[in-house]
Amino acid sequence: MGGAQVIAWLLVLLCGGAGSYCAVRLCVRHAAPPAHRAADATEAVMGLGMAVMAAGLTTPTGVGVAVYGSAALASLVLGALATGHRAHHLYHLVGHGAMVYMTVVTAAAPHGMARMGGMDGMGGTPVRGIPLLTGVLLLACVAVSVTAGLRLIAPAAGPALGATRPLWRAPALPDACRIVMGLSMAVMLALM
Repeated sequence: MGGAQVIAWLLVLLCGGAGSYCAVRLCVRHAAPPAHRAADATEAVMGLGMAVMAAGLTTPTGVGVAVYGSAALASLVLGALATGHRAHHLYHLVGHGAMVYMTVVTAAAPHGMARMGGMDGMGGTPVRGIPLLTGVLLLACVAVSVTAGLRLIAPAAGPALGATRPLWRAPALPDACRIVMGLSMAVMLALM
């Protein structure tokens, strides 16, 4: 197994795990505010979609653009209507926009995502998009990850040490998922 295959499967595991965690949060937090449930839903779509892309599976371009484009549009609307925490919706907008971009670019490649950096051991030219746009999206994904990481190390006002909560209510896990997804998307964009 080559280095690119190891990276691809690590991306599948990390993104699939983060997306599955967000899907579970969506299913078990029925009393959560609608904005939190919407965030869980869009992050589940993004994480699971990235896992599918990293695995080299192809989604029909129209389906991928419709799903990720709809999620990006929902994030844009939610961000415009939000009164406080708009940066979170901006992160979703950028993330889903990057998913639309990667879907379109990889559809133009002969073997889809498998051409990214020679994944699956295939030779040939990797997928190429618009370098400036790829770079901007890559930097935005890294910025999201760094911001989420800084929130993790900030002192938290929460329950006392030793207090237990269910895993889906752990306050740090959503930020950890954003770090994983942001860095994973940055890696996928860097391989383009």
